[in-house]
Amino acid sequence: MSHYSDEFETEALKVRRYAIGAFAVNTYILMHKESHDAVIVDPGGDVDEVVDGVKSMGAIPKRLLFTHCHIDHVAGAMGMKKAFPEAAVTYHELEQIVADNLLAQSSMFGVPEVEMPKCDVNLKNEMEFMVGRLQFVTFLTPGHTPGSVVFYMPIDKIAFTGDLLFRGSVGRTDFEGGSGTELVKSLKAVTKDIPDEVKLLPGHGKFTTMGVEKASNFYLRIDRYR
Repeated sequence: MSHYSDEFETEALKVRRYAIGAFAVNTYILMHKESHDAVIVDPGGDVDEVVDGVKSMGAIPKRLLFTHCHIDHVAGAMGMKKAFPEAAVTYHELEQIVADNLLAQSSMFGVPEVEMPKCDVNLKNEMEFMVGRLQFVTFLTPGHTPGSVVFYMPIDKIAFTGDLLFRGSVGRTDFEGGSGTELVKSLKAVTKDIPDEVKLLPGHGKFTTMGVEKASNFYLRIDRYR
């Protein structure tokens, strides 16, 4: 059962969010309203509820997108792949080492072991791709993990920031593969490349915008982090 769910719409899109699991990770269904082409971002568990959401929206999932492969963000990956076998598992090539380490992650947090499906599409920095009529740009944003990415939708002015940037905070860097130095570099890059009006959909917590974070987020003003 999710902690909560909500949704919003733009002219072209419908986005539904579920805050799922012990870590309340934000799992998103994003659908183009006319074509019903859809992606599922960071399926963090509670597969049945999200699958029901996909069906109730009439969405056609074409991709499973992962901002990174920490266990809370991939707990529902295998279940989603089984439910929607045509949806291509998609994450950055540098994140494979994190995906291969899920057993250690489950032991660290005392949660059931999670299996990650094979990656179908390996992303690279600034890689552009289309999912039906949905347009994405991938920004590699290491720091939280080596292959963390932001999925930016320039036409729709939305960005999925994963655990890089939250409302009023940023991702932790004390897990294996994390780096405070790299996180600061990544934050500076995305604040330069993503306009203020873009709505940010983080991996945890509330929605925000790039403009709000640039004006109020302490961590965007520092040169060193942990």
